[in-house]
Amino acid sequence: MKKRYIFIINILIVGLILFIILKYANDRAEESNRASIASFEKMTTTTEQIIANYLEDEQHLCDIWSNYINRSAEAGTPMTVEEAISYIRKAKTSPEISGHLIYIDDGSMAGISTTASSTDSSDYSVKYSHINIFENLEISNVDGVVNLTRAYTNPLNGVQSIAFLNNVKVVDEETGDMREGLLLRVVPVSRLEQKLVFLKGEYENVEISLIDWDGDYMIHGKSLKNSNLFEYFKSYNPMTTQEYNGVVDSIRTETGSMHIRNSKDEDSVIAYAPLSNLDYWFIVAYIPAKELTANRSIDWILLGIVSFGLVVLLHFNLAILLKFNRKLSVVAEAANQANEAKSYFLSTMSHDIRTPMNAILGMNEMILRDSREDKILSYSENIRAAGNTLLGIINDILDFSKIEAGKMEIINVEYNFASLLNDLVNMVQRKADEKGLSFRLEVDPNIPTLLQGDEIRIKQVITNILSNAVKYTKKGEVIFSISSSKCEDDLETVNLHVSVKDTGIGIKPEDLGRLFEAFERIEEKKNRNIEGTGLGMAIAQSFLNMMGSKLQVESEYGKGSEFSFDLKQKVIKWEPIGEFNTALEQFLSQRKLYQVQFAAPKARILVVDDNEINLKVFANLLGETKMQIDTADSGDACIALFKRNFYDVIFLDHMMPDKDGIETIREMKECNDTPNQKTPVICLTANAISGMRETYINAGFDDYLTKPIDTNKLESMLLTYLPQDLVTKAEDIFTEEKQEKTNSKTLHSILVVSEDVGFLKKIRARLTDKYNVVLVKSEEQAMSYLQKQEAIEATDTERREHE
Repeated sequence: MKKRYIFIINILIVGLILFIILKYANDRAEESNRASIASFEKMTTTTEQIIANYLEDEQHLCDIWSNYINRSAEAGTPMTVEEAISYIRKAKTSPEISGHLIYIDDGSMAGISTTASSTDSSDYSVKYSHINIFENLEISNVDGVVNLTRAYTNPLNGVQSIAFLNNVKVVDEETGDMREGLLLRVVPVSRLEQKLVFLKGEYENVEISLIDWDGDYMIHGKSLKNSNLFEYFKSYNPMTTQEYNGVVDSIRTETGSMHIRNSKDEDSVIAYAPLSNLDYWFIVAYIPAKELTANRSIDWILLGIVSFGLVVLLHFNLAILLKFNRKLSVVAEAANQANEAKSYFLSTMSHDIRTPMNAILGMNEMILRDSREDKILSYSENIRAAGNTLLGIINDILDFSKIEAGKMEIINVEYNFASLLNDLVNMVQRKADEKGLSFRLEVDPNIPTLLQGDEIRIKQVITNILSNAVKYTKKGEVIFSISSSKCEDDLETVNLHVSVKDTGIGIKPEDLGRLFEAFERIEEKKNRNIEGTGLGMAIAQSFLNMMGSKLQVESEYGKGSEFSFDLKQKVIKWEPIGEFNTALEQFLSQRKLYQVQFAAPKARILVVDDNEINLKVFANLLGETKMQIDTADSGDACIALFKRNFYDVIFLDHMMPDKDGIETIREMKECNDTPNQKTPVICLTANAISGMRETYINAGFDDYLTKPIDTNKLESMLLTYLPQDLVTKAEDIFTEEKQEKTNSKTLHSILVVSEDVGFLKKIRARLTDKYNVVLVKSEEQAMSYLQKQEAIEATDTERREHE
């Protein structure tokens, strides 16, 4: 592009920018003016509410006086004027306020006051016949929310006052006749003005007036010279009759503002609003317009400097733009290569580590199930703990990679809260026991049973927090508490408050800012022996942000920390979970005992994996299900069996030499001569990086299972895909075994009491075939069992004797 075109474009850009600046300054000034007037209107409305509330309160106190006096008359014991005034003297709460009771039935408007005249301390009489404040009031039948006089001079003390009214009936002390009276609660105007003091802080020269329907003042602002507001308009704001009527109608019927000219011919603003508790009274706020409008003067020298600077800047930018574009292209290419390298590394790491981890943890699971030696079981438990720790580190890295790539999603499902809590406690209890820590659970029994949310992510967040609490606590306790409260803004949701408090090492104030940074470990030299990548808190905070929450931290260095967050969850079933500790104790007592979920001896499945150990692990993990398991070590061997035999489910490994799992399933989908057209195919994979689920589903797999294989997940997946008529659930198996034992006449019972779960497992394995073995962990459980057996035997004996 030629330089002159660039120059012309620059000039146009500068001109456009200057035009935008000028227009922006003008628009912002007008916008500021509108906002100031709107704020002034809002302040007037607020003032109206304050005045209305005050007037209503004062009228209420007047009504209390009159009601008390009138109830006495209705009860047949009417008060005299002196008795009524005596009561009011005791009831009034401020020396500034007085009560006047005057007769209105004879037109004298004379009566008595609670306070004496300022000129004669013995004179309590008062007379209103010469005070013109009742001309618009029907005083013989005062009715309405607030009944109020205009401002007037109190005849007893000369103080500018207003009076709140109500009718009363009193007895004439001389004649004994009932008299009609008017009770006035007389309040100095200064008390009302005190309610408006806060306006002076916002608007220095604001003036507040109260007017009636005709425009006459009850409270008069000093700048509005005339005795009538509407006459003020006519005097200083020339207008037609139609315009004048429009102004009067607006003030009487609307809430708003308008510009007027004052007595000095200055532009002013009044805001107006009707008093909500008083018919035909209105509040008017007056202020000079210059206090509300913005200054719109333009500094032309500044604009010239800006223009010159823009031209220089545009030329400079143009010169370096091409240079930086070339550098950015190189950097972008390098970033793409780095991203591809990272993805390849994560994929390789996931596969190459998870594959041997599957063999290690799978074979170790067989040791835990089959071994009867305590020392071997202890070693095996340590292997499982170390393996799960390594697996957790790998999962944290993969999760963080998904978050960085923006591919992590929140998936809301229905979940049982008690089940989620069981999983969390099961996870942390063992770790706390190993360190000798006290783990205390505080659960609100009113938490609903069934909720909707991302159970997996919630569990992962709390797991990370609990794990950190146990890691960084050497002695003392970890307190895990959860409570709930109904959300007022959404009646179908509850707010869960989750808190984890520990007595650990705590966090220094200067380190709190680094707590949620990825790969950051606080005081790493001091805590170098503690496992972890430094990703746990960063991942937890990211998940909570995605769910509309935030993790809060309170910590005192050397004494402990508390992590908490609030999370809204939709309620599916409002039934409360009740007392959780009882169910939890039973759950914890059985947590180390593996029990198969189902048996399916007629089911037949195919497992394909190029690793012989992985095939052996898979078959051993499902040994107690009694299923028929065929294996294949390659894609071609899989296809051969796929064409020849019928299978209920097929598990196919992804990463295999020669022909991988995706290539194999594509060839399987093209086969027509097979009995497995509708057989579900599940991908076995050690690759758990972001986006792999979509890859497997798009390739034709029905589902996928990551390595290392978790027995519970594997059995749950089989329960989903196996035909139900081939499956016998665990509870049904237990019932059948119990029935067989009951029907056997020669089977003797043995009761074993021990707190050692490993010992109980060995006893059960050795004696189950010959005896009916009953296992309990305490003497109390043993006594309870024996008492139940005695009761059953006594019932059987009684029934036989009866027969």
